[in-house]
Amino acid sequence: MKFWGKSTLLTLVLGLVLAAGAWAAQEKAVMIDGSHWTKWSQDYKLVYIRGLTNWADFITEAQAQRGKTSEYCMSKVFVDALKTKTLGQIVAEVDAYYRDNPGKMSNSVIEAVLRGSTDICKTEPGAKEMKK
Repeated sequence: MKFWGKSTLLTLVLGLVLAAGAWAAQEKAVMIDGSHWTKWSQDYKLVYIRGLTNWADFITEAQAQRGKTSEYCMSKVFVDALKTKTLGQIVAEVDAYYRDNPGKMSNSVIEAVLRGSTDICKTEPGAKEMKK
């Protein structure tokens, strides 16, 4: 009798986990912006930046084998611009970007990194912002 009770409970739990996973898989992917960023803990911000920099490192290495594609060039510039900084410094710079630009909360975190932590996309006075 104990076996049947445990197996029924396990089946129920597994069913709930699979149902939750299916529901989450249908959630629409969105670009993470300042409205998300400013609500996150420091740990979430560090994980996001680590993922972003790992992605750029991967693209740089993968594309280097294929030649100088546009993906390689952009990720290489991104990696080179950030390689002297710690994850904590990048997070602090993104925090400062959103703090100093409250009207730009809809800008993606990637744009905030490019504009706040690098010289790649610095906005010159009078220059136009990127179009969405």
